[in-house]
Amino acid sequence: MTSFELPRARPVTERPAPVDPPCWHHPEWSERHPWLVQGCTGRGADDDFDLSPFGAAPAGAVVQRWAELRRALGVAASVHAPQRHETGIRSHSETGGGLHLVEPCDGHLTRHPDVLLAVATADCVAITLVAPRERAVAVLHAGWRGVAGGMARAGVGAMRDRLGVQAHDLEAHLGPAICGACYEVGPEVHEALGLEVPPRNTPVDLRRVLVRDLVAEGLRPAAVTASTWCTRCGGSPFFSHRAGHAGRQMTFAAVRR
Repeated sequence: MTSFELPRARPVTERPAPVDPPCWHHPEWSERHPWLVQGCTGRGADDDFDLSPFGAAPAGAVVQRWAELRRALGVAASVHAPQRHETGIRSHSETGGGLHLVEPCDGHLTRHPDVLLAVATADCVAITLVAPRERAVAVLHAGWRGVAGGMARAGVGAMRDRLGVQAHDLEAHLGPAICGACYEVGPEVHEALGLEVPPRNTPVDLRRVLVRDLVAEGLRPAAVTASTWCTRCGGSPFFSHRAGHAGRQMTFAAVRR
């Protein structure tokens, strides 16, 4: 399959959320799913709203930002982990308040209220899976290695096997990420993604590859949306590794209590 044959998701532009920390939300989900807390943080006015506990930001400032985010969203607990560009996914149940750092993984899922799941990105794709009928959520981190390793399959499979959610009942959103025009990679990446192998470094759109993979796992094409934001170009309010940012934004989801 060539990149020109990859399917496209319906585009959605995240809008600023009416909270104090810099957050953007999926406007259609906010309207349709009042039980759902969802969105993505941004850089902040001075590129200072870095939430990564594993980066260069001072630990005290990071902990304070997480507390600000939880207060703004009305949730007691948040869960995050070091990410390995693999496909491990952890399930989470009821937990105490505060920030919980768990063993390394690249995805989280829950059906329990008041647990904010979060993955960090700065060009990679964050996948949010929502099961409206079961009121369950998952957030997944997918760089090219995760996409090639089958993160779409792993995420849909985890929702099915652990929570009993079938693929045709899921909705998916592919959040702010580096766009197909900005993400130039080598032929080996195209090969790993199951695309036609070009003779030289060529751009690839990871979100379109993920649309292919999610639909192949049984999601309805109409249930898959993709952000119009590129993290690198177009006046992005998000961190971009390729643009030289050290910070990370968090894509988050929770079941409202």
